[in-house]
Amino acid sequence: MTAAFAPGFYTTSADAASVSGDWRLAGWTPKVLRLPDELGAHARREVLLELGRALGAADPVLNTGALDAALGRLEPQTVVVWARGAAFADEHAAVWSSLADVFVARARRAPAFAVVLAGADKKSKERDR
Repeated sequence: MTAAFAPGFYTTSADAASVSGDWRLAGWTPKVLRLPDELGAHARREVLLELGRALGAADPVLNTGALDAALGRLEPQTVVVWARGAAFADEHAAVWSSLADVFVARARRAPAFAVVLAGADKKSKERDR
């Protein structure tokens, strides 16, 4: 593992596919989160469910405790790459705050884990033109 691909929490404007590929080449297992365009009034619930799916959780992730448990079962050197993650954090600050606490705490524990808030994926970029 190189210092450039170390456990932790990162933000980049690079698209999620590129970020995922870079981490994969460095020996990490990327889990990519892409959210629907419209989360509606239940953004917290939808994000938790989508995170659970992206992580391959056996049971639905319905709260931050379940998210922490799902993150704890990941293989070493797993990275969550969140497409349009920074935009989500800006648009849903309260939801993001509670999720960020779980991610940061998990990144401090073994086995190695990282989160990258990536820019838009290619589909999003094409849609936004």
